[in-house]
Amino acid sequence: MQEPFEEEAGRSWWSRIKERLFGTDEEEETDGGTVIRLHTRPAQRVNVLYARSFEDARRAADGLKAGHQQLVNFQYAEARVRERVVDFLMGVVYALEGTVERVHEQVFLFAPANVQVEMTSVDDFHNGSWGERER
Repeated sequence: MQEPFEEEAGRSWWSRIKERLFGTDEEEETDGGTVIRLHTRPAQRVNVLYARSFEDARRAADGLKAGHQQLVNFQYAEARVRERVVDFLMGVVYALEGTVERVHEQVFLFAPANVQVEMTSVDDFHNGSWGERER
């Protein structure tokens, strides 16, 4: 079995990292013919975080930079800390061209650009159209 960052002949470090994060759809030549890899993306990850200090903002920002969604609950945070963390993470999401959604009064979803977030209203949930896209 190959180690995660073991050198592969003819492949750059960046190519290997990009493939691990985003998968690949490249064609590969073999002796028996052409093998086509379909999009083989790793499973999306959601980190759930109870923010209590600004250090938690840094952990969430690192997760966003790694391509993971951050569901941050500010239930136990002081108002001043909550404001600082939300402002900081909104800046991180802006820089990464991601999105921010307020899920509940004190719960936010911060998502990087590689994640599509679709929110529905409570009315949509109760009238049965929850999860349906507009056509």
